This record gives sequence, C-alpha cells and structure tokens, in this order.
Amino acid sequence: MALGINTNVASLGAQNQLGKSQNLSNQALERLSSGLRINSAKDDAAGLAISTRFQSQISGLNVAQRNANDGISLAQTTEGALDEITNNLQRIRELAVQSANATNTASDRAALDAEVQQRIKEVDRISTQTAFNGLKVLDGTFGEQQFQVGANAGETIGINLGTGTRSSAIGGVAEAALSVNYSGTNAFASDSTLSITVGSNTAQVIKLDSDVDSVQKLADRINETLEGAVAVVNDAGTDVDIVSSEALATTYTAGAGTASMITDVASQAVAGSLDGEDVTNVENANKMIARIDAALGSVNDLRGDLGAVQNRFESTIANLATSVENLSASNSRILDADFAAETAKLSKSQVLQQAGISVLAQANARPQQVLSLLQ
Repeated sequence: MALGINTNVASLGAQNQLGKSQNLSNQALERLSSGLRINSAKDDAAGLAISTRFQSQISGLNVAQRNANDGISLAQTTEGALDEITNNLQRIRELAVQSANATNTASDRAALDAEVQQRIKEVDRISTQTAFNGLKVLDGTFGEQQFQVGANAGETIGINLGTGTRSSAIGGVAEAALSVNYSGTNAFASDSTLSITVGSNTAQVIKLDSDVDSVQKLADRINETLEGAVAVVNDAGTDVDIVSSEALATTYTAGAGTASMITDVASQAVAGSLDGEDVTNVENANKMIARIDAALGSVNDLRGDLGAVQNRFESTIANLATSVENLSASNSRILDADFAAETAKLSKSQVLQQAGISVLAQANARPQQVLSLLQ
C-alpha cells in the first residue's frame, strides 16, 4: 500500500464512519427524547401518511364519543321532564275519575276542575321551558335532530321528539256520536246490534234489546261490553258519545221489522288537546279520562323511545371506545419509538463514536509516520 501525505485515505474513511455513527446517535437521541419513531417525513414517508390518517380517525371518534354522551344527557333531561308531566297527567286522571262520580255537586266539580286547570298549565309550563343547552326539547320545535356519532359524514343517530308535549298537542281522542230516537213506543228489537272497533282490535259486538229503553241505559249497555272506550250521555240527553284514545269505527244494525233507534252514527278523530277541557260535569269528566289516557300513551311512547335511544348511545360509545383503542394501538406500532431498540442503538452508536474518534486520531497521525522515512 502506497504511503502519501497529500491525501489521507484512512482519515477520510474514519471521518465517514464517524459521521454515520453520529447520525445514528442523533436519530436515537431524537426518538428517545420525543418518544416517536417518525419525527419527520424522511424517517418514514409512508408510515407518516398512514399515521396521520389514523390520528384523524382517532380524533373524530373521540369527538363522536362526546357527541353521544351529549345525546344521552339530552335524553335524560327530556325524560326527567316527561316523568313530571306523567305525574301531572296521572293526577288529572284521578280528579276526572272523582268528578265523574254521581255524588259530587256542581261546586265539588268546580273545585276539582280548578286543580285540573292548574295541572294542565303545569304540563304546558314544563313542555315550553324544558331545554338542553338552549334548545327547547318538548315545545314541538325540536322535531327530529341528528347526533354525529362517527368520525365520518352521515354516521348519525336521530332523536325524534315529534310535536312535543304541550297541552295543545296531546290528548287526541276519537269520538263516535250516536243520535238516539226514543220517542213514542220505539224500542230496540232483540236482534239489534252495535259493532264497535277500537284501534286495530277485533270488532266488539254489543247486543241491544227492549231492556235498553233510555239513552242512559244504552250508554250503560255499551260500557258493560266495550273495552278500550267509554260511552257517555251528552248534556242534552239525546246522544251517546263514545270516546277512545284510539281510532273508532261504529256500525249499527237495526233488528228486523223495527224502526232504526239510532238515527245517526258519526265517527271522527278529535285533534289532540287538553286546552279548553274541564271536568265540570260527568260527560266532560269521562271525556277527560279518555284524553288523559291518550296523552299518557303519547308520553309513554316518547319515554320508551328516549330509553331505547339512550341504550343505543351507550352501545355506540362502547363501540367507539373499542375502535379508538384498536386504532391507537395500530398507530402506536407505526409512530411510537421502541425504547428498548432505540436505547440499544444509542449505546451502539456511542461506542462506535468513541472507537471512531480513536481510529481517526490514529489515521491523522499517519502523515507524521511518513516523515520518519525522511530521517
């Protein structure tokens, strides 16, 4: 091997290897100090792109969990208000049942009705004032809203609060008015029938005969047989009103050889409302019972929906938490530094640097050794 002074090849080689050792040491120190395997795109461009997507997904899922928890809070707030509305409706029903009793005087019913009206106002107050984060939930303005429970667009759960629970929006009933003709010697024939269908149930057939010789007895006969509705005599004593919280369909068949005792059968759905209703007489009290049953049905349906959606939110949160856990583990394998491996690299690079410095010193001394040949 030739010996020269101008070019110290051994020194250049030692410097090159020392630089590599320093780079390895710097990389290990950077990873150990940051805790990350990828600190810039040059470390792993593909891994950085994948990790960035993972982090976006994880961040979105974390926000989605908070959104779902907000949904649970809204549902709980709403259900708490509905519970108090239920208590008021139950009390109104108790008062209506009490007012329907024949032993009450007009003043008694007026006193009962006074509390009924206050309870109706309280139902309305709760419905109009219950809010979550400034959003009214029971006044009918909330409608159906979507809660973002995923990291991507369209991943939602809806809550539908419908038309709300204001006193003007609940208590819808169906009515069937039977106009009865009891003038002269008219009477029901033994084969006369009244067929009434309540909701989706099977038609209930009520048999009428000569014993049913007054409007009140007709109402009594209907109430003895009919389920899901109540028959009451109107104030004029000429009609029997059948009231139900479900749809009504009524058909009257006169007995053979007799005049039609029921001259008109009219069924109609009455808009849901407790406003303007009272329990100041037996007829109104019985109608109030049907309206309250309808209102309670609406409130119970809404509470059932809220309970179901709360369970769904909780399931969603559990699923989101699992997804975050798995995605975080995947991201960690790509992005995070392996401290055991990086510590070993640091130790190796430090030893190599020490050796490189020693070797470089020896390589730099070679030109001096060449001078000894001239002595």
